[in-house]
Amino acid sequence: MLVNFTFKNFRSFRNEMTLSMEAAPIQELSAAVVKSVEEELLPVAVMYGANSSGKSNVLKALKAMRDVLLNSVKLNPKDRLDAEPFSLDLTSGDEPTSFEIQFTLGGSRYRYGFDYTAEAVVAEWLYEKRPGEREFELFLRSGNEFKISKTRFAEGLGKQTATPDNRLFVSLVAQLNGKVSQAILDWFSNIEYMTGTDGNAYAGKTLEMLFLKQDGWTEIARFFEETNLGFMELDVEPEGGDEPKMKSETVHRLYDADGKSVGQRRFSTDKMESEGTKKIIEIAGPLFDAILNGKIMVVDELDAKLHPFLTRKIIGLFMDKSFNSKGAQLIFATHDTNLLNIQYLRRDQIWFTEKDKSDSTELYSLVEFRDDSGNKVRNDRNIEKDYINGRFGAIPFMS
Repeated sequence: MLVNFTFKNFRSFRNEMTLSMEAAPIQELSAAVVKSVEEELLPVAVMYGANSSGKSNVLKALKAMRDVLLNSVKLNPKDRLDAEPFSLDLTSGDEPTSFEIQFTLGGSRYRYGFDYTAEAVVAEWLYEKRPGEREFELFLRSGNEFKISKTRFAEGLGKQTATPDNRLFVSLVAQLNGKVSQAILDWFSNIEYMTGTDGNAYAGKTLEMLFLKQDGWTEIARFFEETNLGFMELDVEPEGGDEPKMKSETVHRLYDADGKSVGQRRFSTDKMESEGTKKIIEIAGPLFDAILNGKIMVVDELDAKLHPFLTRKIIGLFMDKSFNSKGAQLIFATHDTNLLNIQYLRRDQIWFTEKDKSDSTELYSLVEFRDDSGNKVRNDRNIEKDYINGRFGAIPFMS
């Protein structure tokens, strides 16, 4: 599970910021907190902020770290890395972007990170902490200099000289059958990213799960029934063509003049269903796949086209440990202020983004926020009302 994610000099973020999934010592919704190794972790985190405040860039930073690592194996020695440093000052464009992530895996907590520019990996590091032990350095890279643990990371020994300047060492060692390195790449592969405004890109996952009756298809069918989307069934079948894909039809009840059900009628999902219904169908597969397989689901604008009750239902799936038994986590951005209520989210799950006077984004959580008098936000406050009134910042100011 994700413990925390620290990043610097990426898009609208100039200064170092940290998104933490570590549970604070507060009482609300304590049943949702997950114990992983020695960590008390949260299954959900949500970003709020004005348009262009940078909340989407928090999610894109996590995606960027994943992509740089997983794509490292494909690079030729002279290929450029995908770097997007802060560009609204005179110096950050020439400085490296930095990513560091802490996560639990196989009974240990790992801390992995790297600094890089478009031309080269400047630094890279990997640490491991096992229960009851201090944190041990597995390897440390600075430019072309490597320090590798002979006992903890023997799989990396002798491979330093085979590492091009633009290649991440963990990626190279994994390609050469390093077990720890491969496990780390596999963990990053379980970070799924979606944009809530373009669910059509993910519809195939849902339809494939239903048609092939893959793990999760019964949960998806039950979810459609519980959310009362208006149709009785969703029928899926292959669609011919040069690129075979799935198509779906919704099955609705047909009524006589007295309102009595007398049959069924089918409609093309794409042509006849509402945008909200289509989005629920489209994202259901990835969401349930994430929950059933313990993945991290990162969604920009989860609430787009959805009624607040549906968004709340999705959050509830991740917050329910009896259903989310493998530690899946949901991290998303939204403008839905109906969620700002401790019946649905803890204070440490609510995050805000706001630009400072130099247009660099700051990231902070509700549980750390202090007012002008130095007081923290109490759990009996009307959080939604306080946010709308500008008490926590992170809202647009109209001139």
